[in-house]
Amino acid sequence: MYHPGECSAQTRRFLCPIFEAPPVTSTIPIRYISPVFRPPSEADSLILPVTNGCSWNRCTYCEMYTAPQKKFAVRDEQETLDSIRLVGEQFAEKVQRVFMGDGDAMALSTRRLMTLLQAIKDHLPRVRRISSYCLPRNVRDKTVAELQELRQAGLSLAYIGAESGDDVVLQRINKGETFESTRDALDKLGQAGISRSVMLLNGLGGRVHSMRHALNSARLRPKWQRGL
Repeated sequence: MYHPGECSAQTRRFLCPIFEAPPVTSTIPIRYISPVFRPPSEADSLILPVTNGCSWNRCTYCEMYTAPQKKFAVRDEQETLDSIRLVGEQFAEKVQRVFMGDGDAMALSTRRLMTLLQAIKDHLPRVRRISSYCLPRNVRDKTVAELQELRQAGLSLAYIGAESGDDVVLQRINKGETFESTRDALDKLGQAGISRSVMLLNGLGGRVHSMRHALNSARLRPKWQRGL
C-alpha cells in the first residue's frame, strides 16, 4: 500500500501526489487545509481548492483524506472567487496552469464550475490548462453538453482514479465504481473533448486476482488512449 508519509522530501515532487501547503505567512492568498494533494504533473500549477477532501473517501487503500480536517465539504464559492481575484492581482502574469482541488472538484454543479472557470479566465488570462481529479460518479449526472461547456470554458484535463477495470477487485477495495461506470465516464469526457489521465494501480489484484485485474484494466484503454 502507498503511504504518502513514506516519501522523502527529495522524491516527493517527482513520485508522490502530494505537496506541502504554503505556511500561513505565504504570499499566496489562498486558504489551504493540509495535507494538500495534487498529481505529480501539476508540480508547477496553482493549486486552487474548490472542495475539501473526497466525497467518497471509503477506498480501502487510500489514506489521502482520512485526517479529521479533510472531511469532505464544498468550499464557499465567494471565498474561492476572492482567492482567484487576489491571485490575479499578484500573479496574473505568472500562472499558466491551475489544478482545482481537492479530490472532488467535479462534484460541484456545472453552474458553479462554470462560474469558477470564468473567474480564472477573467483574472488569470495567461492560464493555458485547467485540470482536476474526477471520480467517475461525478460525471454520471452531467450531460455531454454540460461537459462540453466546461471544456469550452477552459477545463481541459481530468485525472480519473480508475485503479482497476475489474469488478471483483473494485468491490474488494470498496471503490464504489464498476468497469461500466468508469468506461461510461471516460466516454462522456472524451466526447466533450476533455483529455483524460487514467490512474491504474499495479498489483492491486494481489496474487489471486492479478491476471483479471490486468486484463480487465486493459479493456479500459481503448476508451481513453486517444484522448491523451
